[in-house]
Formats: sequence, C-alpha cells, structure tokens
Amino acid sequence: MIVRARKIPILRYVLIIALISLLFGGTEYLYLRYKKAQLLRGNIENVITSRENSALIDTCIYRLYSADNSSRLYTITGDKTYLRSSSADMNKVLATIDKIKFGKQEVTDPDKFKRLVQDKIIKTNDFIKLRLQTNYLIKRSEKVNQSLNHIQTAKPELVAHHVTTIDTVKIAPTVQAKKKFFGRVIASLSRKKEPEKAKTVIVAKDTVIYSQKISKATIQSGKTAYNYSKKINAANKKLVKGEQQILQLNNNLAQEIIASLKGYKAIEQAYINHSKAELRENLGDVFSDFSRGALVSFILLVLVLIAVFYNIWKIFRNEQDIIDYSNSAEKYAQLKSKFLAGMSHEIRTPLNSVIGFSEQLSQEDLPPSQKEQVAAIRNSSEMILDLVNEILDFSKYETGKMNFESAPFMLNQVISEVYSTMTIHAMKKGIGLENLTNIDDTICCEGDKMRLKQVLMNLTGNAIKFTRQGKVTIQAKVELTLGNNFILKVRVVDTGIGIDKNHLPHVFDEFSQVAEAQKATRHKGTGLGLAICKKIIELQGGSITVTSASGQGSVFSFELPFKQLEDVDCYTESNFNSDLLIDLVRDKNILLADDNKLNVLLAKTILKKWNIKCDVAYDGQEALDLFKINNYDMVLTDIQMPVMDGLQLTGQIRHFSDPVKSKIIIMALTANVMKEDRDIYLATGVNDVVLKPFLEKDLIEKIASAIQNNSTALKFIA
Repeated sequence: MIVRARKIPILRYVLIIALISLLFGGTEYLYLRYKKAQLLRGNIENVITSRENSALIDTCIYRLYSADNSSRLYTITGDKTYLRSSSADMNKVLATIDKIKFGKQEVTDPDKFKRLVQDKIIKTNDFIKLRLQTNYLIKRSEKVNQSLNHIQTAKPELVAHHVTTIDTVKIAPTVQAKKKFFGRVIASLSRKKEPEKAKTVIVAKDTVIYSQKISKATIQSGKTAYNYSKKINAANKKLVKGEQQILQLNNNLAQEIIASLKGYKAIEQAYINHSKAELRENLGDVFSDFSRGALVSFILLVLVLIAVFYNIWKIFRNEQDIIDYSNSAEKYAQLKSKFLAGMSHEIRTPLNSVIGFSEQLSQEDLPPSQKEQVAAIRNSSEMILDLVNEILDFSKYETGKMNFESAPFMLNQVISEVYSTMTIHAMKKGIGLENLTNIDDTICCEGDKMRLKQVLMNLTGNAIKFTRQGKVTIQAKVELTLGNNFILKVRVVDTGIGIDKNHLPHVFDEFSQVAEAQKATRHKGTGLGLAICKKIIELQGGSITVTSASGQGSVFSFELPFKQLEDVDCYTESNFNSDLLIDLVRDKNILLADDNKLNVLLAKTILKKWNIKCDVAYDGQEALDLFKINNYDMVLTDIQMPVMDGLQLTGQIRHFSDPVKSKIIIMALTANVMKEDRDIYLATGVNDVVLKPFLEKDLIEKIASAIQNNSTALKFIA
C-alpha cells in the first residue's frame, strides 16, 4: 500500500516568509545602526580635533607675542638670554604648527601659515641687526664726544680743526602684505598700534684736520657740537631707558596675561579633558551596546538562517516524498491498470460463456418460467459486463491511457442506434423516450463513434433510471464553425427526481452518488459513469454541464467538436439479413484455437448452427500443426494460450512457406479490450478482433464481413 505524502502546512510557508523578512530587516537595522555609529564617531573626532586645533592656535599666539617681546628686550639690553628665549619661542611655534590637524573643512592654508611665521623670523632678525647697528653708532658718537671733551681741556697752542658732517638717512617702512587672521591677532598684541612710519637716522661723520694752529672759533664750534651730541646721548639714554621700561612693563603685562590665559586654559582644558573622558566613556558604552546588540543580532540571524535552511530542507524532503509518492502512485496506477486489465480478461472470459449460452437458451422453446430465468441470467451478466467496462475505462483515464479512435461515421446513425437500444429500457419502466434530433442524415464526421455512443448511452440510461414517471427527451443539433468543423450540441432532459443543490457540484466526481437517487432506484452503482463521460468529453476538447433541482428533473448537456467529411468518406455498415449471412458462411471451414473448453463449446455451438465446419485446437502449437496439413477459410484464435499464444501462431502463419495459405483470414477472439493491445494484434497480422463476451450475431457478422471483404480483395487482385 502506498504511503500518502504529507501536505506541507501553509504555516510553514508563512514562517519561512516571516523569517526571511526578519533576516533582511535585521540586516538593514544593523547596517543603519553601523552607519549612524560611524557618523557619530566622525563627528566626535571632528569636535575633538577642532578643540585641539583651537588650543594649539592659542599657544601659537602667545608664543609669537613672547618671542617678539624677547627680541625687543635683546635689542635694548643686549642680553643674549632674551635672544635664546625668542628663538626657542619661534621654534616652538613652528613645532606647534606641525601638530595642528588641518582638514578639508579648514579655511587656513597650513603652508601659508607656516610661511608667514618663517617670514616673521627673518624680519625680526633683520630688525635686531638694525637695532644693533643703531646702538653701535650711538656708542661711537659717545666716543667722539669724549674726544671733543679732551680737546676742550687741552693747551691753547694745540690747534685742531674739527669738521663734523651730519647726514640724515631715511629708511622706508617695510611693505607688509595683507595680514590673515593670525597676523591680525599677533598685531593686536604688539605694542605699536599705528602703522610704522619712515625712520630718520642721523649719521655723524667726523673729519679732523690737524694744523699747527687752532683758532678759538673752531674750538668754540667743537664745544657747541659736543654739547649737542651730549644732549643727543642723554636723550637717547632716556629714550632707551623709557623703551626698556615700557618693554619690561609690556613683558610683565604679557606674562600676567599669559599666566591668566594659562589659568583659564587649565580650567578649560580640565573641563575639556573631563568632557572628553565622559564622551569617550559614553561613546564606549554606545559602541559596547552596539557590539552586544550586533552579537545578539548576529546570533538571531544565524538562528533565522538555520530555521530557514531547516524549513527549506523540510520542504525539499517533502517534495522528494511527493516525487517518490508520485512515482509510486504512477507505478501503482500502472500495476492497477494491469491488474484491472487482467481482471477484465478473467471476468470477460467466463462472461462470454454465460452471455453466449443464455442467448442460445433464450432462442430455444422453453417454458415461460425458464425463459424468465434465462433472461435474468443474461441481464445480470450484462450488468456485470457494464460494471467491468466502467472500471476499466476509469483505470484508462486515470493512467492517461484513454485513447480515441479517429474514423468516419454517420452522426445521425449513432444517435438513432442509441435511441433504438434505450427505447426498450424505457418501455420496460413505463416511461416515454423522445428523439428530437435536428441533424441531417447525410452529415459525415470524423471521430470516435464508440466513445460518443458510450456517452449518449450513459446519459440516457441514467435519465431513464432516475425517472419514475414522465419521459426522457434526447435533443441534438449541430452548429457550424470555421472551415469544415462543427460542434455537436446534445441535451438529455428528464422528468425524474432531480438533484439537490448540495450534490449538484459533485455530480461528475469519481465515486460520487446522490443518496436520495440511490434510495429511489435501489441500485447504488459504481459512481463512475458520469465521471467517465466528463473525461471522454473534455479529453476531446468538449464540455459537459448539468442543471437540476430536487423534484424537477435534470438536464445534462454537452458540446463536442467534430470535423465534417464528405458523404463518400463514411462507410455505412451493411446490415446483413439472415439469407445473406447463410450464403456467405455456409460450408466454410474454420480453425478454432482456444484453451477454454467452455468458450470452445459456445463457439462450436454457434458455428454448427450456421453450417460452418470447425476444427478445434487447445493451444497454438496444435493449431499450427492442423494448419499445415489442412486448408481453412479462416482462423479464429484466442491470444492467451499455453505452448504457443495467439500472436506467435499468427506470426508463424504469416511467414508460412505457402504464400496463398499465409494470407488466410485471422481473427482474434480475446477478452483484452485495451487499445494498445488491439494495435499490437493488428500490427502482428491479425485481420480483425472479436471481443469477449460476444453475441451470436456479432460473431457471425464479423465472419461474414471478413469473408466478403477478402473475396472482393481477391477479385480486385485478379
């Protein structure tokens, strides 16, 4: 027994979708949090960097001021300690500039800033040199004054002509470039507020001309120059002293300002350090939380992936189970089809005897009671045959092996045959059967005549079965379409018990039966008839519907497309009359091969009744031996026989050395009704097939038709 595959719960699909959505959502959340954390880190770094740069720039400002003040003190005092202090401050400024982190957002050009500081160093050195030269000249002037004082205290006879030339030299102020922000800050801290004017430098050039005589006027002039120079020196000393005091005051003031700035800087730096520490701690907590969250999210994502992969694996396994189940079901269906085919063969074989002998008995002059019993046997056997046919047809379309013939036939003739057959059943039940067919008798079409007949018989039979009183009506018409095609539209209308709305949607389902209908007829059936009709119609491109209401009857309608042919394409089977049949089969010699003695007895009874000679063989080898030594008009052979089966016998006959005997008519008597079996028989060399169970008329007409066709073919060849 096949284990049924489990259906995948819809909850599993919903869970997979939810897990995948959670996976992508978690990934997106982590990505956004990571981007925000990176942005926060960058902003914090920029804030810290900007604050550090501000502190470094402030350091540069007071270092520049200190260096400038030390350089001025050096020019006044000549103390090299101030020179070393100024040089050290300028070097620290350059080192501090290198520490400043200039980013893309900064306006200041770092190279230009450094270049300005270097220019200041050069200008300061030049100023110191100029100041030293000025002091040197003033000192030389003091020496000249000392010389004049010595001349003034000398003896009168010593005469010296002293000429002093005073030149005035103007030094133009240095042209300064437009200062940037740092230049303006440095200038604001300088002691000079106004722009530097042109400087006037007085240079005294002394020329002493010695002569043997010195006049009093010359000596008096020297005294005057001496006094003037003395006043200049005194004023210069006062100026230097005042400048020194101012610079000292400025230096003290700068030291006080720097000390205050350092104090404030210390407070600010402490606050900044505290803020940095707190910020780093908070940032560390944030990143720690982020790391923990990322770890938890990563674990959740791993679990989600595991769940997804597990569900995918479960789905894969379930699909594999479904595939295995499908393969097993297919194999099971094939085995079931073979089983049903075998069962059909095994059931049809004894039914052949039951139906055949009941038919023979019904033709005898029997008492009424015995005739009634024989009729009951025949009806029961026909019901069994219909049941077997339904099960076999169901097995065919279940395994996809339902094939359809494509042969020409007269459409109106099929409907008339169904009407004639079903009229007897309607009369027995006491209801009417009407044929309201509006189809031309000359319409020839191409299709499966037997399947169409099966559908009509089934629908009409059901209508009669479920109609207690009233009538059943068959309505049929054709509707032309494009080309040579048309659609056959058939309606079977009854006045029966009808179908309630709850059962109406399931009428064409397999094994579906209406309980009320079964009670009314006291016959349950298989529940396959309408399902088989639906498959036959739909597999040929048609459609079938039903409209009904409880107690108001039913209307079964179907539409089926056909291809229309010319009248000459249809072969109308001739209905042999008794005299013609007797003339065609009289004194014919037939070889009968069958291993079932009951079937042999039935066949011999029928053949003997029609004056047909018969030799019997119970296996294929025995039949072949009889064929070799005797001449026969026809071979009737069963397919499944011991020693040599019917197909092997046919092959041996078709390859017989005598070409005339090899063309003998061979008809297969078989209970195998599958189309593929029939095709194999015809391909092997069988001329026609007689299905078991068969009736007397069917067998004799088949024999007569084959003999007549063979005679016509021989005349045509001759």
